Amino acid sequence: MSNNLLVAINKSSDWTSSDVVIKVRNVLSKYFNEKVKIGHMGTLDPLAQGVLLLGINKATRLFDYLLSKDKEYIGTLTFGTSTDTLDSQGQVLSTSELPSIDEVELAITNFIGQIDQVPPKFSAIKINGKKAYDLARSGVEFELKTRKVNIYNIQIVDMDLDDKKVKSATLKVKCSSGTYIRTLFYDIAKSIQVDGHMSSLLRTNLANISIDMAGTIEEFINDPKKYFINPIDVIKNIMNVYELNDNEYYDVARGVGIKLENDDELLAFTKNNELKFIAKNINGIYKSQANFE
Repeated sequence: MSNNLLVAINKSSDWTSSDVVIKVRNVLSKYFNEKVKIGHMGTLDPLAQGVLLLGINKATRLFDYLLSKDKEYIGTLTFGTSTDTLDSQGQVLSTSELPSIDEVELAITNFIGQIDQVPPKFSAIKINGKKAYDLARSGVEFELKTRKVNIYNIQIVDMDLDDKKVKSATLKVKCSSGTYIRTLFYDIAKSIQVDGHMSSLLRTNLANISIDMAGTIEEFINDPKKYFINPIDVIKNIMNVYELNDNEYYDVARGVGIKLENDDELLAFTKNNELKFIAKNINGIYKSQANFE
């Protein structure tokens, strides 16, 4: 396998996504004895744990193809308090009574499907070049635009009860890219006129990379190679793969492209089972759109 690869880290809550990137960069620079380029595909809030997918060197070019893929989470919605950050790390803004089991179950069903969602003000979304959370911490007033997201399923894993009232609910959520679980949980609580916030979050799957494929940062430091992922093993779940012969490889590499009897808009081109190009169908000719050489 080349040095253009993916790494899945099981991020803990005491590491930020940026901290993980810095540590993995340092480890791999020593491992390969050369400077490496690293980026993460979909940040996790400091509170959140779970799958953080990293692209190494030219594998960062996969971001555009992977970031739009579905994700799965297990999170805890705690009822009775709302915070400014919509999670347990924020300042409490208001409190309420607890909801009933029936209220929670009904509310959850109303959020399955395509929904409108306003991202939290304490988020990394940029407004005029500045991150929203920096503006929020500075007390600047601003509004974020509503976006449509898809909630494919919400499953109740567990409930913590207090005299038949729900103190918290552990929920498994499968959703589209761009979904903020903090906002989803807050909106569920708000819909039944109670306060609520996200008190824990674990990302269990990202672009078909499951948490059992990820290592903790300590495990990765001890055995980096164990957590290397061949990009083709991920991209083949998104698009079809075509193995190039020598002549085809040469034509794609020099920008001419190749004609194939295929209707796919995109194809992953490999050589010796290594991802070399992602090619786009332009009037029947597949030309490189992303080069991983």
